Amino acid sequence: MNILILFSQPWRVGGAETHVEALMQGLVGHTLFLTVNEGSDTDKLRQLQKKFPNVEIIKIQARGANIFRWISDIKSLCAFIKKEHIQVISAQQRTAGIWAYIIRHYTRIPYTVTMHDPWHRAMFKSVYAKIFSQVFCVSRNLSDTLQKDFGFLPKQIQLINNGIDFRKFKPKDKQTCRQELGLDPTAPLVLHVSRLSRVKGAVTLKIIDSIPRVLQKRPEAKLILIGEGPLRATINEKILAFNQQYGDKIQIYDFVSSLTEWYNAVDILIGEGRVAMETLACLKPIVAIRNADTFIGAINGANIAYACDVNFDGKDQPVNADNMASAMERAFQLEQEESQKIADYIKDRLSLDTMAQAYMDVFKRIT
Repeated sequence: MNILILFSQPWRVGGAETHVEALMQGLVGHTLFLTVNEGSDTDKLRQLQKKFPNVEIIKIQARGANIFRWISDIKSLCAFIKKEHIQVISAQQRTAGIWAYIIRHYTRIPYTVTMHDPWHRAMFKSVYAKIFSQVFCVSRNLSDTLQKDFGFLPKQIQLINNGIDFRKFKPKDKQTCRQELGLDPTAPLVLHVSRLSRVKGAVTLKIIDSIPRVLQKRPEAKLILIGEGPLRATINEKILAFNQQYGDKIQIYDFVSSLTEWYNAVDILIGEGRVAMETLACLKPIVAIRNADTFIGAINGANIAYACDVNFDGKDQPVNADNMASAMERAFQLEQEESQKIADYIKDRLSLDTMAQAYMDVFKRIT
C-alpha cells in the first residue's frame, strides 16, 4: 500500500516522532512517504533518512501565518498524491488532520488522524468529530477526552498502543553500561527521560523536589535527567541550586541517539509512554507519571495492563514529594522475577507488528 504519513510539526524529538518512527519500522514492505514541517532539526532528519533510506521526506509549511504558503503546499501535496498513487493518509497531529481533510476534498484520498496529546489548544471543538471519521488514540484517557470534550462516537476511535522494537530494547549488563557511560558504579541511579515542555517539564521539577525524601532512605542515590525543551534553563537553575545544597546528586544530559544503555545502566526510571515501555523491556522497574498533578506510581504485575491502557498516565494518587519517594522505593524493591513477568506481558501486547497491524486493519477498511 502507498501511504503518506502527514506530520505537521517540525521533526525534532518527542513522543509523536518516536511513534512515527516505530510505525514506519512496522510498515516496512509498504511504500511510505513522510511530510515534516519547515524548521525541523537537520541532524535528526539526516538520521531518520539514514534509518529509512527508501522513505521520501517532503518539507511543508503547515504552521505560521503565511496562508499563501499553505495554499501552495496543499496544492503541491495534492499533485504529489496523484503522481505517487497514494492510497491513504496517516495524519499524525490535529493540524495534519485538518490538512488531510482539505486534501481529501481535492483528491478523494481517505485519511486517519492519530491523537498524541489532549489537543489543549484546539478551538471549535465540536467541529473535529464531523471532519475526522477515524482517530487513533495512544491511550484510553485520550479516547475519553475525544468523547467527552469533542463529541466523538466510540466507533470513530481506535485505541492503539505504541509499539516498540524488542530486538533493540533488551537487558544488558548494568556495570558494563555504567562503565561505557561514565556513571557511578555503585550508586542507586534514577533515570528520567522527557521533553522539557511546559507540561512534561513540570513533572521533572516535581521529581527534583522529591529527591531529598529519597536521599533520606538511600543517601547515595543520584538522579539522571535526559531532555531538552523550553524549560531546560529553569531546570538547569534548579539542579545547580540542588547540587549546591545536597552535593553532586543530579546530572542532566541532552537527548541521546540511543537510550538502551541508559535504561540498563540505572536501577529505576520515572516516566511514561514509550520510554516506560522500553525500560520495562530491559527488565527495569518504573514509576509511571505523565503530569504534575496525579500519577500511577510503581508498576507491578497487578497494574501493568491498566498502565498500558492509559499509556502510563493515571490519576491514582496526587503528585507530592512523599508519594513520589514512596513510589520510587517500591520500584527499587521490585523483584527481578516480577520484572520478567511485566516484560513478557508487554512483549505480547506492544510489539511493532501489533501496532502496524492495527493501523493496516483500518487503512484497508477505509480504502
